[in-house]
Amino acid sequence: MKKSIIVGLFLIGIAFVSCSKNDCKECKNCKTLPQTTLCEDDFEKTSDFNDQVQNYESDGCSCKNK
Repeated sequence: MKKSIIVGLFLIGIAFVSCSKNDCKECKNCKTLPQTTLCEDDFEKTSDFNDQVQNYESDGCSCKNK
């Protein structure tokens, strides 16, 4: 019984870790940077994702949730 509870908790933990944040921003109408879609899952930290979005917005891009 203890083993099944431990295995169950382990599987639930894996499910939470593997879930995608699915936060993407599509950046268009940039002055110098190419049009792109930035997804939070592609960055190691959320702060890195936010910094990149700010970088695109400072170039005049219009970044909206996708």
